[in-house]
Amino acid sequence: MGLLDGIKDGIKYHLSDEPEWKGKRFEDYVEELFDPQYYSIVEKTHSYRQNEDRYVESSMNPDFVFRYKRTGDLFAVECKYRSGLNPKGMLEWSNARQLERYRAFAKERGIPVFIIIGFKGFDDDPEDMFVIPLEDAKYPTLYPSIFNKYSRNPRKPFFWQRGALS
Repeated sequence: MGLLDGIKDGIKYHLSDEPEWKGKRFEDYVEELFDPQYYSIVEKTHSYRQNEDRYVESSMNPDFVFRYKRTGDLFAVECKYRSGLNPKGMLEWSNARQLERYRAFAKERGIPVFIIIGFKGFDDDPEDMFVIPLEDAKYPTLYPSIFNKYSRNPRKPFFWQRGALS
């Protein structure tokens, strides 16, 4: 990647409304809420730019695998930012193929997967946030009665305790 590509990417990172840049900004926001004193990043998916040059298959996995340092527990996180609900009043967070990949990942690795959804506001400053265990995100679209149970303060650092992320 040349200097001009880096400058263009920097501008796009801060200003673009393209989904891949919104997603990257939200992933970065979420990552900052995992204090490095307590969490290490074991895996992180590759950037849009890296995959543009040569696609990395592990980019199909959840965005992060974290290790909680105090216990060694591993868990995965998939980050999604959504600006609102669909016309039926439901939250579209995934598609069927993605959902199946995340389920297969959780089963193969034997670790929990959590879907972190930033909602409304901005991708780098969401109005609300939901942390949904994958087993409770049964469908690619969710009713408010499901995701509202997992609402959390979007500015508060994450907390891991006995297999639950909040």
